[in-house]
Amino acid sequence: MALLLELLGRKVLLAGLKGVRVGEPASLFKALAGREELKGVVFQLLDARRVAGREHLIVSVLNAMRAMEMGLNVSNDLGIEILTSASGQRQISRAIELLGLKPDTVEVAVVFVSDREEGLYEALRAVASALGGEEDDSVLEVEDGKAEELIRAFGLGEAEIRACSRLGPRAEVVKALVVEKVALFMAYR
Repeated sequence: MALLLELLGRKVLLAGLKGVRVGEPASLFKALAGREELKGVVFQLLDARRVAGREHLIVSVLNAMRAMEMGLNVSNDLGIEILTSASGQRQISRAIELLGLKPDTVEVAVVFVSDREEGLYEALRAVASALGGEEDDSVLEVEDGKAEELIRAFGLGEAEIRACSRLGPRAEVVKALVVEKVALFMAYR
């Protein structure tokens, strides 16, 4: 089930979608931007295989919003800023390479930001419909196979993982390290 929260005075809706058909990402984003349900709503779609849980998304949105407020943003578009924050990359092209949608993406993390709660669930339904997917937040969670993908994608070292092993199972350690890396990204801007 999608998570609705308020961050820095704005409404944020986070969800996962499975069974999606992306096609050509640039065309998809252009088509979505023209949808009436998405007018006035900032949105970003990320490859869920490289999202380390809801916490990863929450920290990314907070970092992006703070970057915009402080003039530390790399883009004037909050959606792109969310992508760069989530990836821990200042270069937009590298952020897209790491977390952006690809034609073969089948699981998507969806982030919506608006000044009002009204319309956010309609925006989610519109995106799910456009992608032909169904809402399933389990795609955001980290299990062993996904943990290995996150290790490669975010450049986590075995020594780092071992040092944090008291946090629990490997998947939980990897999740915590990715969230920490993304949270610290703001400090290096």
